[in-house]
Amino acid sequence: MRFNFFKATSFLWVAPFLFAAEVSVFEAGNLRSATPYGLTQNEKLLLEKTQEMEKLSRDLANVRNEFNTIKEQMEGVRSVLDGTNTRVGRSDGDMRVLEGKITALESSLAQLTDQLLSLQAAQQENKTIQETNNERLRVVLGEMSSLIDSINNNYASKSALNALVERVDGMESKKTPPAPVASNSSALEAKPGAELMQEALNFFDAGSLDEAWARYDILVKKNYMPARSNYFLGEIAYKKQQWKTAIKHFKISIDLYDKADYIPRLLYHTAISFDKSGEPASAAPFYRALKTNYPDSKEAQASPNR
Repeated sequence: MRFNFFKATSFLWVAPFLFAAEVSVFEAGNLRSATPYGLTQNEKLLLEKTQEMEKLSRDLANVRNEFNTIKEQMEGVRSVLDGTNTRVGRSDGDMRVLEGKITALESSLAQLTDQLLSLQAAQQENKTIQETNNERLRVVLGEMSSLIDSINNNYASKSALNALVERVDGMESKKTPPAPVASNSSALEAKPGAELMQEALNFFDAGSLDEAWARYDILVKKNYMPARSNYFLGEIAYKKQQWKTAIKHFKISIDLYDKADYIPRLLYHTAISFDKSGEPASAAPFYRALKTNYPDSKEAQASPNR
């Protein structure tokens, strides 16, 4: 009996150190805080089980004190009133009841200990998985960065792209600029960037290119997601066969952010724009870049072999 008490008490003494969650810089996830916040699901369960264990610990201490009190009373009765067998028997019965309560509490405490250990193991496993995923993400981002550097260095440098834009400038001089001025431009400019971005995408998907252009143009001026906004301006110009304008906005987009999901289409339409501008030699590196670096993309599969 004393051995079980000793085990339970010893465990309760070290439990806060064994199961304390990792404290963030801003105290989020601190299970030892008076008012924990920012907890994961496992941390919430861990906190709940820890609180239950603390309550059981207090109950166990109270029962233990009561047990010791009754035991002292019983010893006094035995030494002073040997003839009071009835009272002694009743005290013995009370003591057995209390012993049963203590046994039940110890069993509950053992179950909570097992649950806390399981939660700690699950939390560690989740942490390991997250660290693994983060490492994979860093590797992928590094590969994408190397890919864009390879395209810039080996296929079409930024200076060469600037020169090619100037060479097709004359071909566009007689065409109507693809930048309509919306009659409600003031009202559009007053809208939040997120709302404008959604409206622009809806108009683009519906084929209302002028309405989409007006909104993406305002987004670029607002510097709201400028890489994506310039990409869609390039797509609108591409659909309007404004090759120089398309190349210009594609270049701005990839200069601002070269890890976007639309990079294969951007490279593909840049190559086609050069082809349409009479610059097939400048288009060829972009086709090769697609086939080399994005072999599974539909743009790479549609690209000619040059």
